[in-house]
Amino acid sequence: MQHSLASKSPTDTAATNKSLSTSDLLSPAELEALNAHIAANADRWLADNAPKTKTKLPRKPKSTRGPKPKVIENPFYGFIGCTTYWGRYPVFALDIIEGIARLDWHDRPIGIGGKSMPLSVRNLAVTLESLPVVTNEAVQELLQLGERHARRYVKAIEMIVPWMMESRPRSLINEMDGIDPEPKACEWDDRDDLCKPSAEELAKLQNDLRTFTEFKTEEEYESEYPIQPALVNVVALPVRHEPQNRHQHPKKLDVLKMLAQGVAVKTIERCAGVSAKTIRKWRDEIKTVQDELQAA
Repeated sequence: MQHSLASKSPTDTAATNKSLSTSDLLSPAELEALNAHIAANADRWLADNAPKTKTKLPRKPKSTRGPKPKVIENPFYGFIGCTTYWGRYPVFALDIIEGIARLDWHDRPIGIGGKSMPLSVRNLAVTLESLPVVTNEAVQELLQLGERHARRYVKAIEMIVPWMMESRPRSLINEMDGIDPEPKACEWDDRDDLCKPSAEELAKLQNDLRTFTEFKTEEEYESEYPIQPALVNVVALPVRHEPQNRHQHPKKLDVLKMLAQGVAVKTIERCAGVSAKTIRKWRDEIKTVQDELQAA
């Protein structure tokens, strides 16, 4: 008995699959409607989530009628700011800027229905940093504010500038007046806790450093350890007594120089890293050759 599916020929199966795949495809009209639907959803998402760029507020054309606009010269332009020594928020003026910013600029009673809103300290500092001449239009353009709100900042700058001029440190006054600072002597900050020794301590130190003459006299010590022997003889002596097939000790020349300067054997041992026995051997060789030269 054959299975019902097995009885179908390959040609019948291919025709069935073709008819099924064709029926699942969308028509051109359906594709166009789906595209419009996806595009509308994408535009709606971008409108809700895309970052919004600030656009400049439209400015009204200037009117020739009425009082002339207020113009305030900014003497601190170029002297304060992020690229200057005093920075954007100078210490000597920060209290002045913050105090004037906290005034009641909006005339709103505190309580139900309103509160006093201070001006922005950063906006005031940026205005002093960026504008050589402060006007209502320049503040509007710089801070992107409305005309009425920009007028508050102009009034605040007018109040800040005189107080800042009174509070300037001497170095800033000289800088603004074009006076070169006077050179000052370097002051050494001595952080050492050691105190200056007294006369008694210096006398005791000198007594401790004296030449001991318990076993020999001072002349005998000086004759045994000459302070300034001839350096030319000291440098040339080791070569005569060294065999030709041996290399010279790398520290020997330094040791001979220190011996010529009268440095003690123990000190040379610590500095050069050569044993005291070797140093005494070289010293004896020097003395022997010097005696031969004197005898000759």
